[in-house]
Amino acid sequence: MITIVVRAAPLALAALLASLPAAAQETAPDTATAASDSTWREHYEAGEAARRAGDWGTWRYALVRVREQIGYHPSIVLNLARADARLGRTEDAVEWLRAYAATGLTSDVAADSALESIRSAPGWDAIAERIAANARPVGAAQVAFTLPDSAFVPEGVAFDPRTGRFFLSSLRHGGIATYSPAGGWTEFVPPRRDGQWSMLAVAADTLTRTLWATTAASPLFSGYQPADSGRSSLLAYDMDTGALRRRYEPQGDGRHTLGDMAVAPDGTVYVSDADQGVVYRLERGATEMEPFAAEGLVSPQGIAVAADGRRLYVADYVRGIAIVDRQSSEVEWVQAADSVAISGVDGLVRAGRGLIALQNGVTPKRVVYLELDAAGRTVTGWRALESGTPLLTQPTHAVVVGGELFFIPDSGWERIGDDGAVKPGMVLEPAHVMRMALP
Repeated sequence: MITIVVRAAPLALAALLASLPAAAQETAPDTATAASDSTWREHYEAGEAARRAGDWGTWRYALVRVREQIGYHPSIVLNLARADARLGRTEDAVEWLRAYAATGLTSDVAADSALESIRSAPGWDAIAERIAANARPVGAAQVAFTLPDSAFVPEGVAFDPRTGRFFLSSLRHGGIATYSPAGGWTEFVPPRRDGQWSMLAVAADTLTRTLWATTAASPLFSGYQPADSGRSSLLAYDMDTGALRRRYEPQGDGRHTLGDMAVAPDGTVYVSDADQGVVYRLERGATEMEPFAAEGLVSPQGIAVAADGRRLYVADYVRGIAIVDRQSSEVEWVQAADSVAISGVDGLVRAGRGLIALQNGVTPKRVVYLELDAAGRTVTGWRALESGTPLLTQPTHAVVVGGELFFIPDSGWERIGDDGAVKPGMVLEPAHVMRMALP
């Protein structure tokens, strides 16, 4: 993730789809129901009102409508199991749980009061055991290097093949550091030198020797001022000297959080704005970013350029993964079975014909490989590359270097509260960069 403030939008929206279990009846005509042509958010809100009123039939109806519009979010699958259990639809509830188990995610279903009525149903024991087993650690990634400063709190990572240096951005200090096995650690962009705040994503354009970085004002930044809240910028640095070449501001009023980005082969930079639900485009040589894609996007995060160069994959923290045509800016969505969880994705990189997603909005936290069909539009298979391992506490961004993936598993941003102070009972510890072979 990026920061508490930067992530406030995706976290709040993801919470929309993670309601609590409650108590039961088939219908309640006096509970408001959203119109059939309402948006998924309106359906969700109507469903939550019904859930709080104990109107399980209307809650289920709303969940189905949400699912029709945004796909099988894992929280929808789990809540449909809860709603059907409350309604006495035991077989349906068990099938929803079976689908949830297949996502590789975990939940304490044995202690979930909404599911109490189906615990003696055929298949329950095997499903509950599988959901519990999903919490077991998976993976064999190795530590590539460790950051020397426990308060650095990294978010983004990039690589320069010419010099062999890794670039890491700091949420806490607001600077950028470099690391190489030969040269060790070096300060690349000093904190606050260029009026920056928390430094988020970094991306290397080796042709123009430009290191792109996004920055946003957030309480994670040690120099945060409330008056700066909602401000964000895209910065272009000379990759060799660290000098700031140019600063780009997003257009439009309101809060902005320029978080993740990707550089296309032609040098065009695409930047996601988690607050505005838009992807900006900055063409090589242009002086301003322009809004590029927004239709249907809720909280865009990581961006990866497709192998054909004509499309972008954009991780939406709530909805899954969008496909954006680079010419028309038209948005469609990667299709996946209800047993595939592709929400809660922060970092996203392409690996061959597939995608590698870093999910910090699911339990357990994980790094997954998503196999795509020949058209690049449907997930045909998936597997966890790293899941639930001790260091995988808050995975953020990754970069492909040769045949390996280097990623940040434990940024540490979740240890800092909205007031900018380390949360009681927690301490900041040195973060790591891990490495694993590409699938």
